[in-house]
Amino acid sequence: MIEQVKGTQNLYLNDSDKYLFIRNSFFQVFNESGYSYLQTPHIEYSELFEKSIGENSEIVSKQMYQFNDKGGRSLVLRPEGTSSIVRYHSQYQKDLTNKYSYFGQMFRYENPQKNRYREFTQGGIEIVGNLDTFSDFQIINDSINFLTKLGLNFTLEINTIGSIEDRNKYSEELYLYLKKNEHELSEESKEKLEVNTLRILDSNNPKDITVINNAPEISTYINKDSLSKYDLLKSTMNENGLQYKENTKLVRGLDYYNDLTFEFIDQEGLVLGGGGRYDKLAEILNIGKFNGVGVAFGIERIMNNINISKHTPKTYVIGANLMKVTKYCKLLDNNEIPYFKPPRLSKVNTQFRNAKSLNVKYIINTDEDTIKDLELNTTVDFNIGVLIDN
Repeated sequence: MIEQVKGTQNLYLNDSDKYLFIRNSFFQVFNESGYSYLQTPHIEYSELFEKSIGENSEIVSKQMYQFNDKGGRSLVLRPEGTSSIVRYHSQYQKDLTNKYSYFGQMFRYENPQKNRYREFTQGGIEIVGNLDTFSDFQIINDSINFLTKLGLNFTLEINTIGSIEDRNKYSEELYLYLKKNEHELSEESKEKLEVNTLRILDSNNPKDITVINNAPEISTYINKDSLSKYDLLKSTMNENGLQYKENTKLVRGLDYYNDLTFEFIDQEGLVLGGGGRYDKLAEILNIGKFNGVGVAFGIERIMNNINISKHTPKTYVIGANLMKVTKYCKLLDNNEIPYFKPPRLSKVNTQFRNAKSLNVKYIINTDEDTIKDLELNTTVDFNIGVLIDN
């Protein structure tokens, strides 16, 4: 028996309904806010992520699906979306400032568990080019609109991590502090200490909490220009009634972030999405000089946080006579009336029971040329006006 690959998932029935609801809401909110959908390849050159995320990051060192193609080129299945967006912008839109959206599969080799898969879905938006505080504000505001449309309860946490130089100075100080308290850290955090110190601040391991809470804060290392930008953003958010919580420990682990960082967190502490500014990413990749700000949402995490009504068809067509069934189907098609139908022409009683189990309102019996209203328990001769008027 051939089974599915570990860490992957099949979406069907209620799960697929949730997925499609989220995807449709995503495109509705962000397309109507001026973000153009960009679908980048699932495979990219390894160098793109080794430079952008950082060779010492856990994603690059342990989690990337990396392979050589038949031409000997080192390729990866994309582990995140931002770097691909920036690569595209440099290659095709370098002199412009654009707003992008993306929605699709990412790949990371990690231990599968709830809300964490080896093949997973991210939806995100990015503004790339020449940016200002309004760019930061609209990324956050549009994200709030999206999560609110889904009916989610969440808290927005924000912080500034200053310039990359500020961040590096802070990393050195944080390393010295954590090294001194290494004996109190979890084994997972001990492994990160030498290669990606900042990621320890993201730990949810109870053993790390006390050490993290007593750690030096990055706010004392932030330059004046970054603090001024951060204050302006907060003032703008306050003026427009955007609720947020400042979290001075929020640094996010990817090497390319600077200044603004933020996360949307549910009531159980799960991160639904997050992002920030990445003004030096193009320079890190040696492909230009332009700014960027964006956010990515974990679609599986959102799926596990929402409840939606089961999709119920309004009309169902049944019958045993092939020609009559197909005639009615085409009549409904031509009048743009949605309907369900059986996968094959089984016994009419079986078809009727299947239709009733779906809680449909109308059953069109093509053998009898009738419409049965299950809610009113009435039957009338077929009249397409009944379906159009209702």
